[in-house]
Amino acid sequence: MGEESLGVRSMCLKVDASGTVFILDPGASLAPRRFGLPPHPIEIEAIKEFRKRLNESLKEAEYIFISHYHRDHYTPVYKSVYMGTEGENIYKKKKVLAKDYNNANYSQKVRGYMLEKDAKNLSADWVFADGKSFKIGDIKVKVSIPIPHGKEGSKTGFIIGISIKQKGFTLTYIPDVQGPLSKKAVKFAKETKPDMLVIGGFPYYLLGYAFGDEDLELSRRFLVEIAKEIKPETLIIGHHLLRSTDWRKAIPEGLNFKTYSEIIGKNENILEAKRKELYENTKPPPEYYKIFKKDKTDE
Repeated sequence: MGEESLGVRSMCLKVDASGTVFILDPGASLAPRRFGLPPHPIEIEAIKEFRKRLNESLKEAEYIFISHYHRDHYTPVYKSVYMGTEGENIYKKKKVLAKDYNNANYSQKVRGYMLEKDAKNLSADWVFADGKSFKIGDIKVKVSIPIPHGKEGSKTGFIIGISIKQKGFTLTYIPDVQGPLSKKAVKFAKETKPDMLVIGGFPYYLLGYAFGDEDLELSRRFLVEIAKEIKPETLIIGHHLLRSTDWRKAIPEGLNFKTYSEIIGKNENILEAKRKELYENTKPPPEYYKIFKKDKTDE
């Protein structure tokens, strides 16, 4: 439903297991600054469209999964132009499988605590799901132990992945592992043996800054290992990977994979990566920039 190839920062995914609907990471955001520029009006429209899609899917959803507390992976209960929110509470009457914020860095502890405080009482159920397994009718759900958000020892904390199995078909979702760059992410993929694997790709746009060539090569080796040993029918890579126009350079040669946009038959629409170009083509009027003042997301 939402992802960089669809114009927003997100990995939001709808999973329909024969009528039991899960929404994985129901959030999206726009980078407050990229190339020294705030989101372009076209990006604002993209996140509004994402919110429409999410709200429609939430009408069917029974379960919500939250892998971690970065604001492109969950929806806080406050208004934000960067997230396209109006202060709505999307968790009402939903069963929430959430990352335990007690095992997180400081900023995510605060966000997780505030989300639980704002939303738990209105939910149908609220479970810290790290490392747990569940059976829902004929659906088997397995949640990973905490996995580093990128490299081992990452200052950005941990995420949890989820595997959903029904009628001999398994989907495994491991967001924000940035490559992957952790053996724990590869281990969870191997344990769940997915037919469809959705995984967060390498942040190629940060190569030479937060990441080095050795990190890029490690991510490539892990992707090849996953492809050879697990052999998923469908491998979907996205998110951080698609924040630059030359992102395909990060992918091992010959690897068979798809993006979110390809899965749903749409053209790639990497708006953040093209923000500078968007401004060059259409410069907003001076009054446009007022919409970003005093937004809680602009940190």
